[in-house]
Amino acid sequence: MPTRTRMLDNGNFVYSPEAPDGAVFLEYLDFADRLLSSWRKACEASERAPFSPELRQRKEELDGTVNGFVESFGPRYGIKGVRRDPTFLPVSQFFAEYRPLRKAFSILHCSLGMPLHTVHAIRDYSGLTRVNAALNEDTPFPWWQRGPHDRPCYLFGEHVWELNESEMQQSDEGTTLMFLEMMDQQRQREEGVRSGSARSTVIADTGFIPEKVRTAVWRRSRGRCGQCGGREGLEFDFIRPVLPGATATPEDLQLLCRNCLNQKSGVV
Repeated sequence: MPTRTRMLDNGNFVYSPEAPDGAVFLEYLDFADRLLSSWRKACEASERAPFSPELRQRKEELDGTVNGFVESFGPRYGIKGVRRDPTFLPVSQFFAEYRPLRKAFSILHCSLGMPLHTVHAIRDYSGLTRVNAALNEDTPFPWWQRGPHDRPCYLFGEHVWELNESEMQQSDEGTTLMFLEMMDQQRQREEGVRSGSARSTVIADTGFIPEKVRTAVWRRSRGRCGQCGGREGLEFDFIRPVLPGATATPEDLQLLCRNCLNQKSGVV
């Protein structure tokens, strides 16, 4: 299963929607983004052609400009200055206070060595819908940073998660289903701790059901039992049998909790 990280607020901020007119900061941000974009392109070009004197000169010129940029703006927009400024909200705080997200926003990043700059801009309704879906534990959203082990990460719920090596080659549907089932298991573990009893997730053997179908069924039920609405011990249950050689469809399946499944099967 994916590993939870602390990357959500790891130097990541959002400009507060409640801040006064930010024309000066937006002018700075436009300059910072254009400069760093040009610098990265020059670095990549120099790596591809290390013996090109023109590219080397271009990179050296931009190195000097970036160093001057850091020296000028680091005290104000570096990590130490930004943490003291209520104009910039840690991403977790922004998500908590303004969800569901309705307006375009950008995730900004800074560190000890680099002042604030844009790393991920959510500019349209589609992007907002995807981020809200991730916060609501519906569909994971690809995170802009790679994890501590240099593997892909996803926003899901209130955390950023890093995939394990064996999970990196899954389809989009498989990744989504993995996160949904992971949260079900986590809820059951927490319930087991509260009740004092050890519980384990019981998911039927669904290897022969396509990932896309399982994901569609889980989304349709929003991770809840189709009978009682519970979220514990969920299993995929066939509403109607599937003929040999046929492929199951979302209409053939439902999610049932252990108790409801036992009642359906006549097990007391």
